[in-house]
Amino acid sequence: MQGVEYMIKRAEYRKIKEAHLFEKVIQWAKEDDDTLVVDIVERAFADDDAERWLTIHPTSSFSGLTLFYLEKVMDEKELIGNERRLLIKRLSEYSKRLLG
Repeated sequence: MQGVEYMIKRAEYRKIKEAHLFEKVIQWAKEDDDTLVVDIVERAFADDDAERWLTIHPTSSFSGLTLFYLEKVMDEKELIGNERRLLIKRLSEYSKRLLG
């Protein structure tokens, strides 16, 4: 197996191993009626382009993909200033809950 192929397979495996992280945050965000966070994390979880994941964040599919889609959603919704900061903070709080 070539280096790039190996890295892609490793990224795919890592995402499978991190699936519970995506699912837990989606569950919490749904309970909190936080539709933007649900949208971000569902889009990140649905992304199946492992080769691109390596360019986004080579060590963690959860962190890299959620941050990538956070930026996409903020741009699509044209969030500015406090709206952006509050969304970043909300997503960060869900990530911290995973650690606790």
